[in-house]
Amino acid sequence: MFSVLVVLGICACRDSNRGQIDSTGASLPPVYPGSPTGNTNWNVDAGPLMIVSAGAGDSVAVVLPEATDSTIAALQDTSPPLSGLTFDLLGRGGMVGLPVAVLSLPRTVNKRQDCYSWPLAKLKSNRSNWRVGFTSGHVHSIALDSIEAMPSADSAALAVALAQTAATLPITADPTFKGLPFRVRSAYTFRLDSIDVVIADVVRSVNEEANPRLEHLLIVGERATGSTGRYKVGYYNRTAGAEESTQVTEILAAVLIGSARRPAVVVNIEYDDGGKLGLIERTSPGEWRTTWRSAYTDC
Repeated sequence: MFSVLVVLGICACRDSNRGQIDSTGASLPPVYPGSPTGNTNWNVDAGPLMIVSAGAGDSVAVVLPEATDSTIAALQDTSPPLSGLTFDLLGRGGMVGLPVAVLSLPRTVNKRQDCYSWPLAKLKSNRSNWRVGFTSGHVHSIALDSIEAMPSADSAALAVALAQTAATLPITADPTFKGLPFRVRSAYTFRLDSIDVVIADVVRSVNEEANPRLEHLLIVGERATGSTGRYKVGYYNRTAGAEESTQVTEILAAVLIGSARRPAVVVNIEYDDGGKLGLIERTSPGEWRTTWRSAYTDC
């Protein structure tokens, strides 16, 4: 994995067992919603359903966007409403092939009563290198450029810019990580008209054998195309904790939603015992926020 170390002296907050989050107010919401019937804020222009790859082969998990952590139990062992739908399959490189139909699998009994999962289905024709799918015609794909694939001079410049950007974040002091170098765990860029957007996971770690700890900063930033130096941060969150259990956010794809072509990033938030999906949308120039999060699954 590509990594760049940059020594900084920015400070951060102490975490709880699952990882405390500091942010501009736009961080991913808590795992459990306040109301069982609360609106999940799914953007209806993105279509009625979403699918994610369920591993190797043609297996998919059907994500029901209006489900919450309090209502997902009622969806176990049910068949998703897939009749007549086709899906555009997307990865970080953009759209993968032509739209494809998804077939429901026979209902099965969930043998574990202490966990929840999305209904399973399968692609009518097998595809590879995709991460997430939207019902056809509702989103346009955005191809992401990875820092790992950039020429060395460009990747180094991006890593420095991200370090400079991280140094501007108003994070409360945490002596655990003070003065430690940053490593760019992942970074992706794309262009919106005359604006360059970056989505990055920047980490630093305490390598104590008895108590290894890790800090993640997820950053979405913008700067004018052709400019150099730090980005204007439109969204960020921070998580920190034990290395084996710290929350990690994976970038699945970037899209333009609906006829308004609203930019959004699809993320997978992984905890030590499960995860959920989310959308980070551009709400105005230079401003991004989490608008939707899925129910929590742990099977």
